[in-house]
Amino acid sequence: MTPDSPAKPPAKPHRVITNDDIDARPHDITIEGTRDILQQLNTCDRTCFDQVAQRASLNGNSGPGWKLALLDAIEAVKADSTWQGILGEIIGVQALACETQAKKTQDIQRYADPRSITPGELAVEREYEPKFREIRNRLNAALDRANAHIAKSSPGVLQSSYMHLQADKIVHATCTINVPSPPNDTDDPVDP
Repeated sequence: MTPDSPAKPPAKPHRVITNDDIDARPHDITIEGTRDILQQLNTCDRTCFDQVAQRASLNGNSGPGWKLALLDAIEAVKADSTWQGILGEIIGVQALACETQAKKTQDIQRYADPRSITPGELAVEREYEPKFREIRNRLNAALDRANAHIAKSSPGVLQSSYMHLQADKIVHATCTINVPSPPNDTDDPVDP
């Protein structure tokens, strides 16, 4: 090394991110497909317009002006990055609930007996109970943040009704759980 060459800066220590780090930051939950789900939620078709009108207690005498106002509200909601993040968080928690339910179903299948409830099934139920309680707590916290954000940022009943509709669509979405059947025992033909 020559005296004219600059000294190498010390290497930066690497930080390993653990599950605890991820769990501590519920706002950063992302799942594959979240962007597509958000895109669908940010699109309001005729049925959506009717649902918002019903939530906003509009009647047939409201005239067409509310539809223009709702179009503006939809654009404002799409542009609200905090709100989009909250929706992403709710989607992430719901995805975790679906995934946990699928795992529980698989675990129960291992101990299932069609004639009776088994001690193994009950043990699985007890094992998953605190997991679902934690998921419920995370969902409720995210919904509390959603409601606070709606109250703070929504200038009118149309926008708040639309935002509540978006959150409700996520919360009430049906999980599609595909649990593969356990493989058949084919290792020994004489084994019963």
